[in-house]
Amino acid sequence: MNCKNKKGFTLIEIMISLTISILLFFILAESYSLSQKIYFTTDAKAEITQNGRVILDRLIRELRQTPDIITDLPETVGAGSPAAKEIIFQDGHDTTQINYIRYYLDGNNFQRQEMFFYFEPDIATHVYFYATDMYGNDPIMVTSTAKVIGEYVDDIEFWGDRLTNINLYLSKNGQSEIINTAVYGRNL
Repeated sequence: MNCKNKKGFTLIEIMISLTISILLFFILAESYSLSQKIYFTTDAKAEITQNGRVILDRLIRELRQTPDIITDLPETVGAGSPAAKEIIFQDGHDTTQINYIRYYLDGNNFQRQEMFFYFEPDIATHVYFYATDMYGNDPIMVTSTAKVIGEYVDDIEFWGDRLTNINLYLSKNGQSEIINTAVYGRNL
């Protein structure tokens, strides 16, 4: 029997091919891991940006129509005058009743709440928040359940006189976004 005519791989050829295969596996695994990190980073950034857009679209639409902002907003923001963390204003869309809207932060959820004021015993007649009855009594406030408008909100700031400035701070999975805008109330 002649061993020279047999075809096969030598130990050195097997070791070289095994080493190349292992290197290719690690390169592919690292590429996959990197693409997953990029995907999750991009996904988190897109989600917080979308949340910020939804929050601001609704808030801006309602602020443009309001005839009165109840919250005492500082004209500028600085060391002596911090920005307001919530805003309450009169609903300008429903002109048949006097209703108010409150936007505020509850944990990381941005909430919207509706409210109105009345004097007993006539709950159907809404009055302005600053009204007093013939005895000098303040009106009774009724609030509805708050609804979550957006999530991943770390902070919100309001300031300004007729031009309401808004800073919205969002974060998720280590990604953060700051959205700044300003809205001019048409009916103020």
